[in-house]
Parts: sequence; C-alpha cells; structure tokens
Amino acid sequence: MGKKVGIYVRVSTEEQAKEGISIDAQIHRCQSFCEARGWKVYRVYTDAGYSAGSMKRPALFNLLNDIDEKKLDILLVYKIDRFSRNLKDLIFILEDLKKKGVNFTSVTEQIDTTTAMGEAFFQIIGVFAQLERGMVKERVELAFDKKINSGEVLNRAPVGYTYKNNKLIINKEEAEKVRNIFDMWVAGVNYKAISEKFNIPTSTLYEIIKNPTYLGKVQYRGKLYPGSHKAIIDEKQFYSINNK
Repeated sequence: MGKKVGIYVRVSTEEQAKEGISIDAQIHRCQSFCEARGWKVYRVYTDAGYSAGSMKRPALFNLLNDIDEKKLDILLVYKIDRFSRNLKDLIFILEDLKKKGVNFTSVTEQIDTTTAMGEAFFQIIGVFAQLERGMVKERVELAFDKKINSGEVLNRAPVGYTYKNNKLIINKEEAEKVRNIFDMWVAGVNYKAISEKFNIPTSTLYEIIKNPTYLGKVQYRGKLYPGSHKAIIDEKQFYSINNK
C-alpha cells in the first residue's frame, strides 16, 4: 500500500505577484513527486493569502489535526518556506512529526526524512530543539534571578500594594484592611465572618493570610528573599498564624 501523503501549499498575495509560485503550480509539482514514488495523496491543504511567519493558518490547523489523528504518513511541501519561515516553529513541529511517525519531505530541497540521510536530519533537528528549550529555560531563570536579587516581586500586586515604576508601593487604605484581617484572625474571629465583613471570597482571604509579601519578602522556589518593598505585617503576627 502506498504511503498516505498530506500536501501542504501556501502563498501570500505579495509572494504570488512577485515570484509567480502559484498554488496550482505547487500542487502540480507535489502531485508529480508523489506519482513518481507511488505515494497516495490523502489531501491537499491550501492556505492562500497567509504569511508563513504565523502558525495561525486554517489549512495548517487542519493538517496538524489530521496528523494527530494518524491519517498521514508523510507531509510534503513544494519548498520548506511554504510551510514555515520561523525556525523555532519549524524545529518544534518537525520534532513533533518524528514522535508521531510522520515523515517530512520537500520537493525542491534535499530534505526527505523517509531516507537514512533524512533520519539524520531529524536527529539534528532534535538537538536544536533541545538546545532551544535549554536556552529558553536559562533566559527565564536569569530573568527571575535578576528580579530576586533586586528584591522585585514576581507576581501581581497583592491586596495592600500597588505597582509604581515596577516596584510595590503600599496602598494605605488597602493596607489597613490587610492589618484588620490579620488582627481579626489572631483574635479568633471565624474566617467566614472575616470574609463577609470585607466582602472577599474565602479563597482570597487564605491567599492574604499566607502571603509572605506582607513581610516585605519575596517568595521564589519555596524560599524567602528580602524584598525592595515595605512590610505591612510584622513577622511575629504573621508566623503566629501560619505556624499553626
């Protein structure tokens, strides 16, 4: 039985006017390529007037969905930039194709993962994908470490604070509410009564009670670091509640 092939073709209006790579021309070349190899065309996926810089293309969505449903053996394009011009998107999609057992082939370029050389190409793609993930992780960690070292809070401003020039500043009116919440909790007032008094959900109440931001601290990976903002609650009161 011949391999089931999904042919993906794409042009933007500007490209077609400048280069003359029409949809019909791409389809004809791809179909001839399949005939020469005894491959069966399952479906032609056509995105006309869509840029390759974005993955938000209707035919591409249908193609990837059919791949998820194991309807294809091979994804064939006339030229690799018909599929994607974003290297990162291309790398991760090709890696995903390999995991799903779908080969990728280009008519005009030496990319054919149905061959031994193509398998090596996929291995290289996998290495670059792993490298990219590692680099993204490092960039995120460096950014977080920089924020922590400068005492910046990593999340949205909690009740009692507001952001100003990327720093937490105490909101006097809300801060007084927070102090009253802690005072009532320490005094043994029922949590439902506190929620009703300040018109907040009980989930929000617990977030306030457990939030070390009110100590002037920043929490990161389960540890506390000195923040650049002022405390609203003193440590004795905070830990008298949270150590129980």
